[in-house]
Amino acid sequence: MKFNVQPSDCKFIVNEEKKTVVCVYDDCKYDFINFINSNCEFEAFPYYVYNDKNGMKNLYKRMEMPNRFVGVAKCSENDEWNEEVGRLIAFSRMKDNLNRSFFKRANTFFNTMDKWLDDAAALVNKVGEKLEVNQERRHKLITSIVGEKEK
Repeated sequence: MKFNVQPSDCKFIVNEEKKTVVCVYDDCKYDFINFINSNCEFEAFPYYVYNDKNGMKNLYKRMEMPNRFVGVAKCSENDEWNEEVGRLIAFSRMKDNLNRSFFKRANTFFNTMDKWLDDAAALVNKVGEKLEVNQERRHKLITSIVGEKEK
């Protein structure tokens, strides 16, 4: 799934008298979450987001976007009114706001995932260190019981 909003996904409010066009994109609160879930390579991602006790529960909430984005185009007094141009400008402004919000969440998401992976790597390293220590202990214990084999 691409994150690609088209003008047909928006509602336009045109006021010829005031020479304004407003572009409204609604119901987009979960757009980033849906984007991540549909592009996620491992199926367990939603489980980690909902169930991790170390703060990732909050990640889901931080990934929610505002539910509405708006772009406004106003015709200058010196310009000639053109509704199509106004629609393009309003859509472009709305899309800029939407993209800023989307990429802010992407940055937060990837920074959180990066930290989570660092924490997971540190945990694996600790387990490896414990296994090494335990292996040395087992070797000493076996040697004390059986004795050292001659080579």
